[in-house]
Amino acid sequence: MDKPVTKQMPMPIAKSVAKSVAKADGVPTSVNVAESFNELACQLAPHYAAFKVSERILLTGHSHQAWPDITKHGMLQCFEDAACHIDDKWGLAFTQAERVRQFYRGLLGEAHGQIALGASTHELMLRFLSDLNWSKAAKQSASKPINIVTTDGEFHSLRRQLHSLRSLNINIISVPVAPLETLASRIIDELNAATAAVMVSAVFFETSVIFSDVGRVALAAKSLGIPCLVDAYHALNVVPFNLELWQLESAFIVAGGYKYCQAGEGNCMLRIPPDYHGRPLITGWFAEFDVLNQAVGEVNYGCGQAAFAGSTYDPCSHYRAAVVFDFFKQQQLSDIRLRHINQQQIKLLWQGIDSMALAPEVLYLPTHSISANGGFISLVTPKADIWVEALKQRGISSDSRGQYLRLGPAPYVTKSQLEQALNVIEDVAKQVSEG
Repeated sequence: MDKPVTKQMPMPIAKSVAKSVAKADGVPTSVNVAESFNELACQLAPHYAAFKVSERILLTGHSHQAWPDITKHGMLQCFEDAACHIDDKWGLAFTQAERVRQFYRGLLGEAHGQIALGASTHELMLRFLSDLNWSKAAKQSASKPINIVTTDGEFHSLRRQLHSLRSLNINIISVPVAPLETLASRIIDELNAATAAVMVSAVFFETSVIFSDVGRVALAAKSLGIPCLVDAYHALNVVPFNLELWQLESAFIVAGGYKYCQAGEGNCMLRIPPDYHGRPLITGWFAEFDVLNQAVGEVNYGCGQAAFAGSTYDPCSHYRAAVVFDFFKQQQLSDIRLRHINQQQIKLLWQGIDSMALAPEVLYLPTHSISANGGFISLVTPKADIWVEALKQRGISSDSRGQYLRLGPAPYVTKSQLEQALNVIEDVAKQVSEG
């Protein structure tokens, strides 16, 4: 088939660090390029006393960042509202949920975006999958399987769920991420009339490389009428993610607050494209709030985010997140400023490890550039699990995924802590090479 003509994806990541980008929430987004990450980290650390960020080196910021101490007040407020109002608490809880949506809208650069909330990205991906045009797909499957196009670099929630669909005669086309330079074109080559959806990441969870051409995929999918879902979890609030700059206005976006948003569990989001009217088969009763006058036996849906609403949930997560997001605003921690700080931290780790001149079988750096890197540094080693344990024994938290050792700084991690981590890494490297 003739491939749709798409424009080359601009490079918003590097540009967004150097200039101001308009935001819906009024948080200043201009960056002082001379600002030292260490100065900010020293200012922030006292606000995270409960998590003892000054007493231990937490390089798991890509997995679970510490919560500021003020977070406790949000959680206590949830208790107070429940105790005072009993079942009438839900009006107050929904107000907190809207505050969470507003924060996410600001990060996406979409002041009135449609945002459905959920406890996990898996839950929201299921709602997305259940909304695909399965009646059309069933007709297609009479002659050949339905296709969902993805990559071999997706997080476990998506990978496992998609692979399980193979038992339903759904063909999962997993495009290799490498080489990244041709990934968008290779994904687009797989899109055709048999494609039910394309589901890809903006930043890959193993390697931390930014897929800056994902907008080309979304545009191609749109031209063919194929729903496109982008997993932005490893971008949100550490890699600026303005939908217009990324050319993702037509895409569904799934992400959450557990990592770089410091909001803890239960704060995931699904952004629905404008004017989209979904009818997901997996649907909670909250989706009926806009259509409560429906006849008995009918299953009707509201518009936009309402159609993808879930059901009764623990609202404490939203109280917690709302307080954290207010803290970010007070501290002027915009996503662009956080990107600038994170890049300095990554550069220090990157160059420090590079200067060690380690053998490839011990540890080696990514092949992409620092500017193309997400919020953590991913180091390749056949002994990643051994590295994690060795670092843990020396007071440094990290994690691994397969052959990748992942080190993720956070805004409260100081220069002296990173330098201490580098010293430990050099010592461990000697032991690994000798063992």
